[in-house]
Amino acid sequence: MEKIEKIKEKYSESVIKNLNKENFYKIYNFLIKEKCDFIDDIVSDYLDLFNFDYDVFIKKYIKLNEKYNKQFLNRASEDMNLLEEFYNNIK
Repeated sequence: MEKIEKIKEKYSESVIKNLNKENFYKIYNFLIKEKCDFIDDIVSDYLDLFNFDYDVFIKKYIKLNEKYNKQFLNRASEDMNLLEEFYNNIK
């Protein structure tokens, strides 16, 4: 429960309010399938990534994973700042 309170303090009400439960779990489950071992950290520090529509998130992930030679999550686990690239216009 303490972790939830910290998340509420960290993010604006609109970020939390805009979370779609179904979309959140789709992205969460995708990250599990990709063997992401730092999902809790992503939720804690990059909760707004879960506000991306699932399809948009997947497209951006695929592009980033290509950019990092299929090692995006491994690299992001070492430097979570790489997750900021989700916010860039990826073509």
